[in-house]
Amino acid sequence: MHKSIWDISQEWWKTVTLKVKNAIVFMDSNMAELLHWSGGIEHLLSADVVDIKEFSSFEAAGESYKKGVFIVSSALTDVTSEILCDIISHSHFQYVLIFTTTSPLLHSSSGDSDSDTVFEEMEEKVLEWLGNMNYTVEITHIPMFAAEVCPGMFITPTFSKLFPIMASDVKQIVYQYRSSHHLKDTKQIERLKDIEFIHLPNSLQKQIKMFASGLHAMLQCLDVREDVYSIGHMSHLVATELDVYPPARARRKSVQNRASLVLIDRTLDVASAVTYQVDSLLDKMMNTLSQLPGHSSDRTVNLQCLSHVCSSSLPVLLPGSLAPTHCLAQPTHLIPLVMKKQKEAIMDVNRKLVETASAEKLPLNLAGRPGRVTAEQIESTVTLFKGKYSLIKKHLDLLQTSLATSQCMKHPSAGQHDMMVMTEKNLMQTIADNDESAPSAAAILSKLMLQEMQKSRTDDKALTLDDMLCLITYMYSIMEESDEDENEETLLREKFIEWILQESENLSPLVKQIVGEKVTDSIVTDQIENVWQRLEDIRTVRDELQHFRSVLDPGDAMTPASVKSLLRLVIEKIVDPAKPDLPDIECKSGGFKDLLKSGFGFFKSSGKPRPGDSPLLILFVIGGLTASEVKQIRDVIDKAKPSFEVLIGSTRLSSISSCLESIFISDNVNTFDQ
Repeated sequence: MHKSIWDISQEWWKTVTLKVKNAIVFMDSNMAELLHWSGGIEHLLSADVVDIKEFSSFEAAGESYKKGVFIVSSALTDVTSEILCDIISHSHFQYVLIFTTTSPLLHSSSGDSDSDTVFEEMEEKVLEWLGNMNYTVEITHIPMFAAEVCPGMFITPTFSKLFPIMASDVKQIVYQYRSSHHLKDTKQIERLKDIEFIHLPNSLQKQIKMFASGLHAMLQCLDVREDVYSIGHMSHLVATELDVYPPARARRKSVQNRASLVLIDRTLDVASAVTYQVDSLLDKMMNTLSQLPGHSSDRTVNLQCLSHVCSSSLPVLLPGSLAPTHCLAQPTHLIPLVMKKQKEAIMDVNRKLVETASAEKLPLNLAGRPGRVTAEQIESTVTLFKGKYSLIKKHLDLLQTSLATSQCMKHPSAGQHDMMVMTEKNLMQTIADNDESAPSAAAILSKLMLQEMQKSRTDDKALTLDDMLCLITYMYSIMEESDEDENEETLLREKFIEWILQESENLSPLVKQIVGEKVTDSIVTDQIENVWQRLEDIRTVRDELQHFRSVLDPGDAMTPASVKSLLRLVIEKIVDPAKPDLPDIECKSGGFKDLLKSGFGFFKSSGKPRPGDSPLLILFVIGGLTASEVKQIRDVIDKAKPSFEVLIGSTRLSSISSCLESIFISDNVNTFDQ
């Protein structure tokens, strides 16, 4: 039995907390989010830190504080080095400890830095900043990487911005590569699969290497040697780097326990990330509640009803969240939100809340219809804890989850979500039927857009521009090239441009980031052309796959069309007792023995390695994961009862807005330029 991701993260943080007593701690935002999901600030407060500050050039420590601890997620070079210098130079430290999640091997462009030398040189530099070579400086690599959302599901907050490159990025990548290397057109690079690791900008190369290093650190803590599999081009690049990473190669030679690691690009199935047809309550929260400031994977929960703070003074009250608030035991409060259907999850949350209130002898009022839970019922029970701060602290995870549930249920967007679900189902059935005599999916959206544009008052509109972009993205993700109607799609694009110009004074943040501050006909037309290039990427990204080319199940006379997530299709193939070939899953074998096993069958009786051959299967999505996808995987596993255990991870918890931003706004090629 391997360690849980929770246990691993606690061991990492314990290593840090042993060193922070009486220190001022400076932490970058990535590490703060990792700490947030690993039990929170209690780790540091219980270790007697003096203060916790942002890792910023605008921060420093007072003259009386002599010990500084820095926890950063980047190499100690470039901007990170400058910030360290600024803070240390404006403080009065005599003892400095620096924890970095970046391996010494990755502190130079050559990747061959000696572990001792690279940190010793940096320690000398820090001593110069301190102004006294007799002071003490310690630099330690601590490979913090993953945080558990609930048992069997984890995220990697320090890599939340890592997102697969797409076909329309190729031209930019090639231009930057040839410009930086002063090359003329030597080798023709036109398709995404022609892009090799060396073609990527240095910052993205470094991030992929750091990510591969983090995967290695996690696998080392799990005490396994892995066979690495990939689906998608970014996953292929990461798998290759993990395969050749020297510490990973050394680990695979010395460890006996086996694991299968399957890396999957988010862009291969965008539909499952932008749909409103969600199975889990956590997804509904991710798409309804506002994002917790400074975080990529958590949501804001209003805790006002637990305090005596009046609504006019609400800014003084820190928001609640979904992450665990203590580090004493493995948290389980999000299990029903992920693993159960929405109605079952709501019932489960309410039951636990009522049981807790009863156990604490609070005056319960159980009025209401049996078998039906309302937001008002949940809030009424939560209010029983108001002002009882010892009880609030004791049960904070449950209370935050309960309030998140009630606030999600009461959210005014519920009717809008129903409209989106209905439209998605209409699009699915239209594409599945492929009836030339009926309106196409693009025509349906054009008509819907025209109806909304004709409504003069914003309050009368059932859908927004953001909603329409979401529906268009969903449509392209489930379509195949043969489904296209070029004239209808051109009309759809023109209508979308027209609607943006009509709403130019009241654009949402998402659309404003796409088109820019200055809204003119020519600018909007150019920017929406770029959007349509990305949409075309989404439609064609699975063209070369065989088993996983389509996520649309057309149904039959008795069953309506539906979308099956790519992750569900993958796990169904893996657990299939017939063990079919998996031509879409590329294997990077973990050693010479596996090369013999996969390439020269006469050396060994067993065939080509496949995911599921090992006692542990790790599915990891680069670019974001929804709770509904996790639930679907668990449902398949529970039914098939395979002989292996499954861990499911991703760079972040995905929401509709975060996925759209990653596709249409973020520069995923140069995101990591400092």
